[in-house]
Amino acid sequence: DELCKIGMTGPGGGLIFFVDYNDQYLGFNYLEAAPQSCEASKAWSSANTAVTAARGWAARAVGAGQANTAAIKAVFTGDSSTNNAAYFATSCSAGGKSDWFLGSLGEMKLMHDNLQGLGEFNAVPYWSSTEDTYDKPWNQSFGGGSQDANYDKNWTFYVRPVRAF
Repeated sequence: DELCKIGMTGPGGGLIFFVDYNDQYLGFNYLEAAPQSCEASKAWSSANTAVTAARGWAARAVGAGQANTAAIKAVFTGDSSTNNAAYFATSCSAGGKSDWFLGSLGEMKLMHDNLQGLGEFNAVPYWSSTEDTYDKPWNQSFGGGSQDANYDKNWTFYVRPVRAF
């Protein structure tokens, strides 16, 4: 019954990168980054089709990753874990858990900021589940910490799944 702390190994075998100390979020108290073994370079999606439910301020927020991931999968029903970051994230089974998803831009920012020097991240961009425009999703750089949406959905960047519990 020990409480999780940032940097601890979570139940899915990854690292805890967020603790909801102030009970701001309904439905979860912790966010966990999947282990490095669940990481891969993937395209965001197979086409530049809009996912409007994963766009805007609310879709960037902490706690939005699961809904964004579901919205991406609902639009790209013909994609798979080989050509879609959201499908890849949900295919993760680390720690015997099946609730992994592609983190929102806010969640990826927290992962970057709170796991400095931990988790064996590459100094490259990682996809988020947040869309900026119909053809440009947001990514979080684990090199310099910047966020941008300058690349089409068919570009390949790293994916590190997230889970909330």
